[in-house]
Amino acid sequence: MKNKELESYLNYILNSANIPDESLNGLQVEGKDEISKVAFAVSACEEAFLKTADEGADALIVHHGLFWKKNGAEQVRGMLRRRLAALIRNDINLFAYHLPLDAHPQLGNNAKAAQDIGLGNIGPFCDYHGTLIGCSGDLKQPEDLGRVVAMLEDYYGHEAVLLPFGKKEISTVGIVSGGAPHEVRQAAENGLDLYVTGEAAEPVYYMARELGINMASFGHYATEKIGVAALMRHIGDILGIDTVFIELGNPL
Repeated sequence: MKNKELESYLNYILNSANIPDESLNGLQVEGKDEISKVAFAVSACEEAFLKTADEGADALIVHHGLFWKKNGAEQVRGMLRRRLAALIRNDINLFAYHLPLDAHPQLGNNAKAAQDIGLGNIGPFCDYHGTLIGCSGDLKQPEDLGRVVAMLEDYYGHEAVLLPFGKKEISTVGIVSGGAPHEVRQAAENGLDLYVTGEAAEPVYYMARELGINMASFGHYATEKIGVAALMRHIGDILGIDTVFIELGNPL
């Protein structure tokens, strides 16, 4: 399909026009017109671009793109020049979708995780600049905190940073992937037993303790592979395009 056709479909399925974001979502760097294979990765970087070329893919879709509103006037030199050179030299289209992929009710990083771990009564949770980007739900039955965290470590493939300041038996869980440690406050305000995110931050140790809530962080990268992989499967199934996941690995 044409690169602009793929962009239109992605904009539609992810509702990107209606979700305010610092990311410049959509086709960030234009490559070849015809796309027959699409690669997927969590973040835009030179290694991802070179591996996309090695895979013979015509496009790369990422969660964290190259261009954001805050760095729109950045000079094209050094690292950015090398990254753009790798894309342009190999005629690769770069697409990026940030908050729209976090917030999607089926394919999103948070909703898909909630579905996969078997939460019930899943609903939107966590207001981020006017958009509900996370989700929350109920366990089928109350579970010991340690067992829930171990299950999530297995799911995300990443050891938890656990702040065990809430109930020892868990019934409700809220999930906001990536860098959302301070949103633990909203989890406490919503009466959740466990807040799951990607990153921890020094101030939230005291916040979680004083709010009396459990918080577990499983890595920014690990928690945001979920939606990228779900979108890859969707694109392959619905559009019939060959897809490949570019696994780079990142312990953070």
